[in-house]
Amino acid sequence: MHPAIYEALILGLMGSSGVGAGLLLGIRQAIPLAIVALGATTVLRVWTAFAVWSFGVPSWNLEVWLVGSAVLVLGGIATHWRLWRVGVAALGIFAGLSVTSLSTKYLLDIGERHHSDISKVLGVALVVVQGDLDDLSQAAGSYKRGIAYPLMLALGPEGRILGGFTPLVFLMTLLLAGWLARQILPWTVSNRVLGIVALGLGLFSITVPMFRAAMFYLNGHTLMGFSVLLVVSGLVLTKKERRFGYLPTAFALTGGVIGVTARIEGVVLILVVMIALVAQQSWTKAADRLRLFAVLGLSGVSLTWWLTSLSSPVPERLNLPENSLLMLIGLSIVGAAVAASSFFDIARPVLLPALALVLLFVLGRQVLLANDPVGLVLAQWPNLALGAGGWGTAAHVFIGSVVLLSLQRRSSKYLTLLYVVWMLIGAILFTKTFDGGSFGGVGFYDSVNRMWLHVMPTVLLLSLVGYSEALGRLLRVRKEAMARAEPVGAGSLSAH
Repeated sequence: MHPAIYEALILGLMGSSGVGAGLLLGIRQAIPLAIVALGATTVLRVWTAFAVWSFGVPSWNLEVWLVGSAVLVLGGIATHWRLWRVGVAALGIFAGLSVTSLSTKYLLDIGERHHSDISKVLGVALVVVQGDLDDLSQAAGSYKRGIAYPLMLALGPEGRILGGFTPLVFLMTLLLAGWLARQILPWTVSNRVLGIVALGLGLFSITVPMFRAAMFYLNGHTLMGFSVLLVVSGLVLTKKERRFGYLPTAFALTGGVIGVTARIEGVVLILVVMIALVAQQSWTKAADRLRLFAVLGLSGVSLTWWLTSLSSPVPERLNLPENSLLMLIGLSIVGAAVAASSFFDIARPVLLPALALVLLFVLGRQVLLANDPVGLVLAQWPNLALGAGGWGTAAHVFIGSVVLLSLQRRSSKYLTLLYVVWMLIGAILFTKTFDGGSFGGVGFYDSVNRMWLHVMPTVLLLSLVGYSEALGRLLRVRKEAMARAEPVGAGSLSAH
């Protein structure tokens, strides 16, 4: 069978099972259903792999995922067959993006962007493919680079990775950012305005080498950015709807599980957005609190399940006591229960300010204790300001945009996104302090330089919302001015 056909069948099964999962999660709109489909099928892949590893039958890895996928497809059809039009529309969106992704590989022959880390990612994928291997130490030892991404790559045809997966994640991220911007923006901002802003940002992004590379970059950074944006989506939709409904739950759940298993530093990034979610004053209904508990608990348990199923060396390297992972599972569940309870409501207003202060304190302490504080602060200057990291003028435009858009009164949604973006940037620098105590080095392949991809989808969303609000307001003021001028002109004409 031709590899392109094999990949098309796998992506088709991913889309079908993901749509089935989305319907079971209560999603009733085609675009978000297609987006959640990618997240849900990735979560299924992660959980089924953990299950076969936990039971000592790694050779069943693919088979269990296939069975789980079939169950989700049949479950979605059996329980929500009346929503077949929504399901078919979502599948059409997923299929269209999948065909585009495969075309970049098999028609346009665009190769992957890679570097030395990729050999380790592909090594883990190989361990997964050769499921009869009893020694999973390579997969356990590569915890820094995560497990979710290699698991998805391992679904490719024999002797090849699933090449269409990374471009699909990239395209789905763009779709999520655009769709979510439309949900956040008031309907007084037209689709035409949003389209103009999106076109402008798209044309600018083409000039940034790192953005162009992200679509074909064989590493978990693109998947990590997608997962962070999923949780951010759950946050802003909760803020907008003032409740934690089915759609925010699905976004936060899939994003949380993928994020804590895609990259080890993703734990901190997901925690930051989860704290922002918990801090919302939206928890008035018991059902919403139960969903919040499920999202927090399952995300935490997924992390510890990953480490326990592979007998990861992480606890030893952190000097944690024996049975520490079981304790972490218990803490995840208890912590989720406390965060979702009404007793915690009194603490919600201070959560975000407290988190910001903690990040500032930790980063400030790191700078003050450094041998070269100025050099530490300017560690990313060559990458972001001088072009060494492949970011072009992206950092300049981001800072300029924040300053420019702050000159006018902004919506609460924009301010929430801006707050989260700054905390994610601080969290990225914080996670690097665990690895040598620096804020990175110079060059395209510096780890911090590549970790900026984790926050870029959220920055894209922030820019779409901010510029659309500004342009929409400008056009409304112009229209109102013209409307006020019209009667005067008409009156003068009639007088003559």
